[in-house]
Amino acid sequence: MGSALVELGDRYWALGLPAAAKSALVRAHGASSDALAASKLAEIALAQGDAQSARLFSSEAAKREPGPATKILLGRAQLASGELAAARMSFSVVLDAPKCGPWERACAHSGLARAAEAQRDLAGAAAQASAAFDAVLTAAQKPPLDFATIEEISAAAVALGRASDASASLETVRGRPGAAACAAAIYVARQSAGDQTVTDTMIDDELAAAQAESTGTAHAALYLRRLERRARRPNAPASEREALVAELDTFAATSANEGLAAAERARLAFLRAGLYEEDPRTRERAEDAYRKGLAFQPGHTAAACRLALLVLDRGDHAGALAEIERALRIDASHGMAWRNAARMLDASSPSLGLVVSKLLDAANPGAGAAAGSVAPRLVTATAEVARHDVLAGVYAHGHRVKNLLGIIGARTRSARKIAPESEPVYERLKELEKDVTTLYEEWAQYLRSMQAPTPTIELVPLSPLLHEVVIAAQARTQQVSITLEQAAMLPDVRGDRMLLREALLNVISNAAEACATAEGSVMVKVRAIAAPGSSAAPIVEIVVADSGPGIPRAHLGRLFVPGFTTKETGSGVGLAIAERAVSAHHGRITVDSEEGRGTTITITLPTDSNGLAILPKWMEST
Repeated sequence: MGSALVELGDRYWALGLPAAAKSALVRAHGASSDALAASKLAEIALAQGDAQSARLFSSEAAKREPGPATKILLGRAQLASGELAAARMSFSVVLDAPKCGPWERACAHSGLARAAEAQRDLAGAAAQASAAFDAVLTAAQKPPLDFATIEEISAAAVALGRASDASASLETVRGRPGAAACAAAIYVARQSAGDQTVTDTMIDDELAAAQAESTGTAHAALYLRRLERRARRPNAPASEREALVAELDTFAATSANEGLAAAERARLAFLRAGLYEEDPRTRERAEDAYRKGLAFQPGHTAAACRLALLVLDRGDHAGALAEIERALRIDASHGMAWRNAARMLDASSPSLGLVVSKLLDAANPGAGAAAGSVAPRLVTATAEVARHDVLAGVYAHGHRVKNLLGIIGARTRSARKIAPESEPVYERLKELEKDVTTLYEEWAQYLRSMQAPTPTIELVPLSPLLHEVVIAAQARTQQVSITLEQAAMLPDVRGDRMLLREALLNVISNAAEACATAEGSVMVKVRAIAAPGSSAAPIVEIVVADSGPGIPRAHLGRLFVPGFTTKETGSGVGLAIAERAVSAHHGRITVDSEEGRGTTITITLPTDSNGLAILPKWMEST
């Protein structure tokens, strides 16, 4: 019964189903008195970063079957739990055991090196790492080969300053079994540390030699390393990448990888995910591959961050938030996790406080409740300051570009005038003059979108202004129907008529252009609504709804960024100008869109000088 459950647990674990694997192994642990199930449960816990469970099950395994293997497992769990003195004791016991084999000796020295390094005993750590590598050279001469352990020990020896000692020891076993694997690991570690004398060819040759003489899981692990190196080759042709993806898929689907440790299975999944991401045709498969890898190695922060970006790119904000929370729980100091978190923060969203609270709690449990109410204000202010600083810098340097375009246009015009009209150069100069003039006008408009406009305050009758804007927008896009529906007796708006006209014209024209290829229509509805709080002055609400193709959710947060556009020929400044003009009037502009059903932009404007100062960022629909 117990052995069958252990086999079932192994199968579930190989399939990336940790919960099912642990359930079967817990039952096996209760049905048998040996240490096998407990050891496997400890291994799974270590792979998943669950130090407490690893400590519990490794301790039980060591009690049931005392010996070097279970003591090493216990020492690893103690290291993960921060019990450094206990870990050093466990590893020392292994070294003193009469039945300690070469691999156990290598692992024990490696564990002592990690413990010494954690205690800042760098000299002791270096000595133990060197001893571990010498033990590995002996252990590697007899199968089975544990290449992951060789890699780990080689990396530690190089990182702790024993690269030359390790290389010298390696030369004493050249030509023996396992030497190529040790050489490949040392070369990789030296190259990663910046040793320019190590070439890719040296590493590839040693890996090929090591794979040729290996069998079983060692053969699979070395094959995986060679595939990884092929994936890292720069500027590889598309056909070669496609062949590599197919080879990886075949490897993952066959029994060739059975028996690989959890970290190796995670490595395989992450490699496939990275390659899937590169090709738009396979990008959707990357998510599944990252999830598969994270099932084996949930403590891999970089993979969790990549998964979060993929989910965010397809517009699933709730799913992306969950993945970013996971990344922050793994490692709250990881810079990419926080950058992904920043992408989730929309200063105008009604759920900003909730999102900030969730992120803070993920990084530091309890922090959300303490800072969740004030952090959104800081986020909003920080975003505004950063945006203002970036725009101010681009605006200052952008004038030099605009002036250069003006000079190029003037000199092109002068050259055209003196060129004979019968010569081909005349037409070329004419085309260049036209292109430069267009670019100059677009760039001037782009720069203008970055300026914070200062409105000239006056009373603006809204009804005639809207009629004028709709007629102008209809003239621009005649094939799209634009309907204006407004309530009677609209109040006047206090503000700058020209700024408001430009903002409304940009929004309505943008909606009409979106419908041009989809045979849609645009509806503009205007009404006055009561202001919140004690303000007596009403608020004007202008809703521009189109039945065009809609906007992907992943793009909604960037619509008002100068230069961003979803249209092939768009300049990306129309909505940016509109947003800045509306903000200059203490107003709000929000977007709601769904792919295939159209887009709705809502503008709210005060009818007095400070009517929206008390208005929340988003209002409930009335």
